[in-house]
Parts: sequence; C-alpha cells; structure tokens
Amino acid sequence: MKKYLLIALLGLVAGSYGQQTEKTELACDCPSCLEKAASGKEFTLSGLQGLEAQDAEGDHDHGSNESLEHDEDAGNEHASGAVPHDHDGDGKPDHESHDSEALEEEHADHAGCDHAAEEAELDAHAGHDHGSEAAAALELTEEMIQKVGIQIHKAEGGTISLATVFPAEIKLNRDQTAAVSPRYASIVRQVFAEIGDTVRKGDVLASLENRETMAVYTVSAPLDGVILSKDLAVGETANDDKVLFEVGDLSSVWADISIFPQYQHLLRKGMPVKFIAHDGHTASGTVKYISPIISHETRTFTARCVLEGADEDFTPGAFVRARINVETADVPVAVPREAIQSLEGESVVFTRSGDGFVTAPVRLGLADEHHVEIKSGLKPGDEYVAVGAFALKAEMVTSGMDPHAGHGH
Repeated sequence: MKKYLLIALLGLVAGSYGQQTEKTELACDCPSCLEKAASGKEFTLSGLQGLEAQDAEGDHDHGSNESLEHDEDAGNEHASGAVPHDHDGDGKPDHESHDSEALEEEHADHAGCDHAAEEAELDAHAGHDHGSEAAAALELTEEMIQKVGIQIHKAEGGTISLATVFPAEIKLNRDQTAAVSPRYASIVRQVFAEIGDTVRKGDVLASLENRETMAVYTVSAPLDGVILSKDLAVGETANDDKVLFEVGDLSSVWADISIFPQYQHLLRKGMPVKFIAHDGHTASGTVKYISPIISHETRTFTARCVLEGADEDFTPGAFVRARINVETADVPVAVPREAIQSLEGESVVFTRSGDGFVTAPVRLGLADEHHVEIKSGLKPGDEYVAVGAFALKAEMVTSGMDPHAGHGH
C-alpha cells in the first residue's frame, strides 16, 4: 500500500514540474539556448539547472563556467527585471552591445577621415603665406609719377636738432619808440590824436601856446607808428619835461626769453629762435642779447630777440613760447618729415617695388622741425619716396588697397 502511495506522489510532483516548465519563459532567446530548450536539456527552475550539467558539458558554446553562471542567474534576472542575454555583463543585450560597438567603430573611422582631411586642408592653407597679397603694389606710370611730383631719394644719415622750449614775453622795442613833449612851458589849446591812432612821421598831434610869449606852436609825430599813450587835455598846462604822447612802431618788437641757468652756456648770439603764440601762429628771430646777470624775481637769464614784421599775436605784453635748438645729434638714417605717413596708426614710408610702390613700416626716433630719425625699417642706401608720399597714401586709401600689402605676412 505504501508503495502505491509513493508512486502516486511522485507522479503528482512530476506533473507539477512539467506544467511549471511549460509556463516559465526562457531566460535566454539565443539560438543555442532555444535549441537546448526544445531538446528538453535546459531547466529553468531553481535547483534543477545542474541535473544534466555533466551530460550537457561541451554542448553549450559559452563554456562550462559561463553555462552554469548563466543558468543559475536566469531565473533571478527575469524576476528582478535584469537585461536578458547579457553575457558580457555590460548592462545591455549582447546583440545591442555588438551593434553599438560597430557603430562607434564606424564613427571613429569616419571622424578620422574627416579630421585628416581638415588637417590636410589647414596645412595646405598654412603653407600658402599670402604671396599674392605680399606681391600687391600701387602701380603708377612714369608720366603719373612726374605729374604727382614724386621724388625718390636714398636713405642716409643726418643731423637732428634737439630743441628746448622756454617762456618768453613780448615787449616794446624801445629803439622804435619815441616820446612827444612841449618845447616850452605851455598851455594846451587843441588835441588832434588819440591812443591807437596810426600816424605817419610829421603828422600834427596837438597845438600849444607858449606861456611866456603867448605864441602858438604845434607838436608832431616823430616817426611812423601808433599812438601808444596820451597825457594831455585842452586847457591844461604842460611843462617842458612832460610826455604828451608816446608813438611806437609795433612792426618791430622785443621778445625777452627767460633762460634757465643750466642752458646759459649753450646759448650764443645769432642763434635762431622760433616763437609760438597761444593760437599756434609762429614768428622767427635771432638772439641779439644775453643778460650777464640773473634776475632776482625769476632766477633766470634774459636772452632778447628782435621780431620784425610780427603780427597782432605778438603785441607787447603777450606771453609766448620760444623754441631754441640748443643741441644736435647725428643719426644713421634721417628722412624729411613729409616722407613719414600714418596708416591705421602705423608709421610707414613708401619704397619702390618693381613698377609700383609699397609701404614699409618704420620705427621713429629723434625729430626736429624738418627731419625724423628712422631707427628701423629703412637702412642706409635704401630708396624711399621723399616727396609725394601723401599723394601715394591718398591713392592707396581711395582705391581700397590693403595698407599692409608688401609687408609680408
């Protein structure tokens, strides 16, 4: 009886196992696993995976260790939502991982080709040093060169004058000023001139009556000039020592320059001086006199110049600046000021290049009123445009040419 009960119990267990096997989804859907499941050699229930491990050894192409690990984890992976058919443990199905790797390899190959092509293009461009731009030049015919008045000189050394500026005051030229006084003690009868009037030599200025003889006489202008002062009125008495009028020739004035003591030994009579008024107007003179003593008020020496033909900016009482070339310096290369032009904030000179002209950047040094020292960019013997550089600059700007053409990049 017990024997029959045991057989019945085993039958029920076997039936239950069979139903569970049919309902359970396979843990892996690769061709090898499907084949084994179809042959009845694959078990998906926990505890039964190793029943036929020895019989199945060598049949699964993943190797014995991989097969056991795969079979043991299959149920747990499905239960916890793990990725199926993940033999390499990367969190993705093997066929997706293989596709991703293939795409990455294809992209890497493609990127390598593109970058190589770009680098080759950049290298080819880098090797091209803008020769066409460097070769550009402003071309002019000989007729145009002569018409514009362009003059080409060879660079050579020169002397630069080092100027110093001093304060100066315009004063009356006492050598060109005269006072008018009565010849006798007199009474003023008439006045014919006022301050600021321009008079000529011999013009009557006033009439007076001699107090002793009652004779009437006149006083006149002693020179051509302007009435600077007047000190009389009709009916007044005037002694023979009183100054009635002062007449001055303002076309000639003195310019008294205050010289600092350290420059006294550098000044000489006859040195040229340039005077600059407050509005920029200029006048020229030469040193006529140098004071031998220092002024107690200013602690300076006085050097005097006579300005002939000065305009109204240099009237007596005006303060101006005096520029004197007190020293000189010899330089290897000096060019006229008009040869230097400014293009885009850079100092340049124009040089000859074939049938045209190009700009050459230069570094400037000392400068005076007429010349500028060239420290670099132009060597002795180099040809440059000394006259007419501004016309070339204007042509280059209006034609839209690159100002740096010819520099080389």
